Amino acid sequence: MTTIAAVGNPPLTTVRTTELACLTRILDAARDGRSAVAEIAADPGSGKSRLLTALTRQAERRGVRVLRSRCAEAEAGVAHGPFVHAFSTWQDQDATGAATPPTAALLSLLAQGPGPDARRGAGGRCHYYAEARRLIGACLTAAPGGLLLILDDYHWADPGTAELLGTLIHWPVPGGLAVAVAHRPRQIPAAVRAPLHEGVEQGLVDLVDLPALDLAQSAAVLRTTPDAPGLARLRERAGGVPLYLLALAEEEQQATGAGPVPAASGFAVHLHAELEPLDETSLTVVRAAAVLGDTFTVDTVAEVAAVSRARGCAILGELRRRDLVRPTNQPGLLTLRHPLLRQVLYEATDACWRAGAHGRALTCLRALGAPATELAPHIERAGSGIGDADRRDLGTAARFALHLSRPAAAAHWLTVAIRLDRAAHAADGGGGSGHEDASDNAPAAAEADEPVTEELWRSVVQHLAAAGDADRVVRLVREILAGPAARTGADRPGIVAYLSAVLAALGRDEDAQGLIAAELSAEPGPAPEAAAQLQLRRHVSKVLAGQVPARADVERLVRLTAGAGPVAEAGALTLRGLCAVVAGDTCAAEWALVAAAQTIDELDDSGPADEPESTLLLLLSWAEALMGWYGPAHGHAERALSAVRARGDAHLLAPLLDTLGYVHYQSGRMPDALTAAQECRDVAKAAGRSDHVGLSDAITEAAWAQLGRRNPSARLTRPVGGDPLESPRTPLNALLQAEAHLAAGDGEAAFALLLPRREAWRVSEPVAVLAARGYELLAAAAVTAGLETVGMSAEVVEEWAAHSADAAAAVGIAEQRGHALMARGHALLSRRQNAEAARVYAEAVDLLGAESPAGARARELARELDRPARAASAREADTGPEGAFADLTLREKEVAALAGEGCKTKEIALRLTVSPRTVDAHLTRIYSKLGVNSRAELARLMALAG
Repeated sequence: MTTIAAVGNPPLTTVRTTELACLTRILDAARDGRSAVAEIAADPGSGKSRLLTALTRQAERRGVRVLRSRCAEAEAGVAHGPFVHAFSTWQDQDATGAATPPTAALLSLLAQGPGPDARRGAGGRCHYYAEARRLIGACLTAAPGGLLLILDDYHWADPGTAELLGTLIHWPVPGGLAVAVAHRPRQIPAAVRAPLHEGVEQGLVDLVDLPALDLAQSAAVLRTTPDAPGLARLRERAGGVPLYLLALAEEEQQATGAGPVPAASGFAVHLHAELEPLDETSLTVVRAAAVLGDTFTVDTVAEVAAVSRARGCAILGELRRRDLVRPTNQPGLLTLRHPLLRQVLYEATDACWRAGAHGRALTCLRALGAPATELAPHIERAGSGIGDADRRDLGTAARFALHLSRPAAAAHWLTVAIRLDRAAHAADGGGGSGHEDASDNAPAAAEADEPVTEELWRSVVQHLAAAGDADRVVRLVREILAGPAARTGADRPGIVAYLSAVLAALGRDEDAQGLIAAELSAEPGPAPEAAAQLQLRRHVSKVLAGQVPARADVERLVRLTAGAGPVAEAGALTLRGLCAVVAGDTCAAEWALVAAAQTIDELDDSGPADEPESTLLLLLSWAEALMGWYGPAHGHAERALSAVRARGDAHLLAPLLDTLGYVHYQSGRMPDALTAAQECRDVAKAAGRSDHVGLSDAITEAAWAQLGRRNPSARLTRPVGGDPLESPRTPLNALLQAEAHLAAGDGEAAFALLLPRREAWRVSEPVAVLAARGYELLAAAAVTAGLETVGMSAEVVEEWAAHSADAAAAVGIAEQRGHALMARGHALLSRRQNAEAARVYAEAVDLLGAESPAGARARELARELDRPARAASAREADTGPEGAFADLTLREKEVAALAGEGCKTKEIALRLTVSPRTVDAHLTRIYSKLGVNSRAELARLMALAG
């Protein structure tokens, strides 16, 4: 959850500068001797009072005298109370402090009221308010700079105040009187607002609305920046209301341990002031509304508050008048003014009363046929008296949350159901439910009625894993294993094994290992076969977390799993083979992997593989890919992927897709490699697995380059000056990205990636099984870029070729021998022994396969070295220049076209986003292939080709 990192003190004035500018116009009118009225209408917490405070300061700076009054509900029956309060504060600063004579006369008149005769006739009332207007005008003589009269909370004003205000609106007082009136539009009586409404319609009153704060204003309120993490979400939750914004920010800071907001929002204080006039029954009703949730009806509130419907209806009507309750857009449904209001009300209510209220709400809503999602909160908080039907409703609520793609909510309801289920089993002494819903049906029917099924918790875990919510998975795993089904079930070891695999795939290897260790050390411990399965999963979890188990540990596992079943035996052999191939012991790896594949293939009954089998197929396919056995690796990975998709095992999806993407790439199936890698990136990013994101990005870059096109997402950053900009990569990622640069003809970038600043390897040396490939790519990068360009010599290239040959001989894999031959070809090429290099490249194609990326590169190098002679033969045969151009790569054609147009080297480099040295290297190969010696000859040849 993102939150505001730090919130400062709220601003002392207002962030509503536009509205303040509108209000200052009435100050200008007062200073000019004219009268003006402004109405500020906004909901509670919108910042009306702060805006008036800012207006007051503006007035004081301009020399305008300010009288301010706040209406109150308790004084709503006092005639002209706001005017009396305001003018009674006006004292002569130069005298003894007594009221000035005009003010005293006005206060006396307002205190007397219109009198019985005036109240009975319009003429008498007009005379009365005309006299009040005259006295107010007389008071203005003591304020030569103008007078600002502020009436705040005007919605509590008495009718007399409204009538006097109407007089001042329709018959302005000469001498400069500015009146600012602020109120809550939902709470003001129609008669009290009527003078303002008429004034706005007639153009006599300026109406100033206070819209929701924008992002910049919200940032100013919280003393932070508009791009602060979580600010946009806070603003949306607060509805752009400053008071709610401050309260929510305070709540989040306290929840994250960042501390309370300095000068706290005071929302609870504001709410207390609103609730203080309510009697106890009304308070009970509003608390019942808070218990019911986001929406409620008159009937449900009356039921929960234990009052009659008529009484409840009357109280809700009064609460609507106070704007504590509002109607929704659905007839009959009501809601509290804001969720924050409901939260504060709920938390302030006595806990025991709340529990009983939830029980009444549950009974009421269930009788009305409310869905499980509405019942679930009341089941959770009702306390005692929960039965099987309630626990099943919690399970239904969890399933519905999954349907809405809300795995966090599903995990919450599942957790509540497990805890209640655990409490019910404990109350029954660990036996059957014994509740009102128990039946004597067959065991299968009883199992179907279980509130927490394995299907449900597996589905929740899978959805959480897909979202990368590892923390919530850890918490849910603890609840599942402490629940009755897992605690007493015969398949508890299998549950532990599955959950440990999920945790490991999410990068929580320590939690996974701790889970298995606790199960193995429990008393009584698991059966021998189950213990062997758990030991196998302990090592599998390490691999899923990106680690390689120690070979000695794996050898002990092989002995332990002997006779523990085909899956356990095949799993141990797969791990033995994987560890062996990583260590370069391909003889041992071959024997183990062939035996493991034979055992696993015998388990294939044409049905989908289960989760343990799918996990072993994943490990087997990756080990086979490292051995260069791309056919079997593809078959095993596809078999696992089909089963994983069918079950929704999100924790296995990313590694399987990465494996398939790599196998497709190495087999030359670039469109398939792109499809798998791009899906893997999305899945891995959601799951928070940066290692799989990195590998999928490398496969994507390399596959696009093999297709002769740039990656549209352009994630690969070209290293500049031998100093790559990105963080270190894993060895395999670096090799793939180097191949991408080489396929694009950018040997300098590939060299800078593998050997920056002429120092040691950019990444650790590849595992033994890939070492020959690594040295070959390093030699290829140096030769492609030009030895002088990268500061290398032919002797160094020959040294790398020797290392490649030694590494290939050590592992004995045909693919790696092909890379060693290519490295030998690069060394020969660096000595300008082109004919011999061409022969070696051709031999490498046979070992690498013509369709593989390395095989295609070897074939192209062999053809390139033979092209000058073929180009001369083509010219002698008068076949035209078009045939020679057919031998150019896509990038070489781009360079040739730009050079033929007369572009200079630097211009070509800029347009193709490569270095000038790379352009020169391309031109050298183009001249060689076409049999030309200059740009002029190249331009003439291109002109002939059309």
